[in-house]
Amino acid sequence: MSRLSLPGQADYYTALQLAGSDSWTTLSILPRETALGWLVLLLPVAVYLLVRKLSVAQIRTALVLVFVMAAAQAVLGLLQYGTGPDSPFMAGMDESGGLAKGTWRGRNSYANFLDMTLMVSLALFMATLGRQRRDAGAQTLRQKLVYLSTLQGHKAFIYGALSVLLLLAVVFSRSRAGIGMAVVGILLVGTLFSRRIGGSNIYGLTGTVVSVVLACGIAIGLGPVWERFAARDPMSDGRWTTFEGVISGIGQFFPFGAGSGTFEQVFPAFQALEQASVTMNQAHNSYLEWLFTAGVMGGLLIVGFLGLYVRRWFQVWKRGDWGDFRYIQVGAGLALLLTLGHEMVDFHLFVPANLVFFAFFAGIFFYPYEEPAPTAARRRTVTADAGVERNRPVLQPVSPEPQSNPFMDEDS
Repeated sequence: MSRLSLPGQADYYTALQLAGSDSWTTLSILPRETALGWLVLLLPVAVYLLVRKLSVAQIRTALVLVFVMAAAQAVLGLLQYGTGPDSPFMAGMDESGGLAKGTWRGRNSYANFLDMTLMVSLALFMATLGRQRRDAGAQTLRQKLVYLSTLQGHKAFIYGALSVLLLLAVVFSRSRAGIGMAVVGILLVGTLFSRRIGGSNIYGLTGTVVSVVLACGIAIGLGPVWERFAARDPMSDGRWTTFEGVISGIGQFFPFGAGSGTFEQVFPAFQALEQASVTMNQAHNSYLEWLFTAGVMGGLLIVGFLGLYVRRWFQVWKRGDWGDFRYIQVGAGLALLLTLGHEMVDFHLFVPANLVFFAFFAGIFFYPYEEPAPTAARRRTVTADAGVERNRPVLQPVSPEPQSNPFMDEDS
């Protein structure tokens, strides 16, 4: 395959030296860009550590803010769909209308953010679905109606409505990978939580079967939607060509890599001739780009994180009843999984906003949480005999000594 006729690695070092640069003596071709590339990680690391230091109540509050932000982005995206570039809903972006992307520059990163939030909202929907039946089952009709009029009684409806809104925004973003990842997420949620609806398997075997069948039905129904709405990705045909160039660069710069943050400047030396008119600022595969820029260190970081991620699943997925926060953790783990899968064809972890939200959900997933010890419930059983005993007068013991009455005794 034809490549651009640009200097090789040794000639590139020589050119930098002749230009008066001393960067040829470092492990990076462009030390300044490499330093900035590593400094970008300070923000997500800070977010991750902050989440680990918060209490469960504070994390819940932060999660509500994320839900509100996601809902606002979804509504904005739906308003943007079908409008022209001059629409006020485009927020001054210079791209043509017809795509839902909120305040993101690209629809794929926008869909990825919504997919991550969708996993947690669906997890909470499964946690609260049918809970009013368990909490208000022994109450009168009036008490049940009062319960359903409260926020607690409407939690399942709220989370369900939010999930539908986020899914619609993903569909109208017309992101092929975003819609595909949403389908995978719905299948995972419907399967994994099928035996834990409402905090426990409140609907029994029927609920389990219905949950799996419904998830499969939604996934199958989204197939034609995916074909109808998904816009053709201009990189879809050229991705494999790009990957070949990136792999060639990985071998050229092994084992140290070209340096973090230098992909856009260095990759043209390995870019195919038929893509010469396109500026490649990202590899459209985060794993290959990390190997290209960070070499062996990037590979170790990838393997290390994936190992910790898999190990954490064995700690999060526990037997017995779960509280709401356990559902949140599982939803956060699924959010990370969708992003890790999406990175095979995109670069969301190089987008600062997506990287911060990824760190936020990672902090929740790795949060050292243990279910509170169950407390013995005080049950009151009312029987017919108990009702009789409750209506009987209580007899107090009488003292054997004579009692005096100051109003009746003659000596008083």
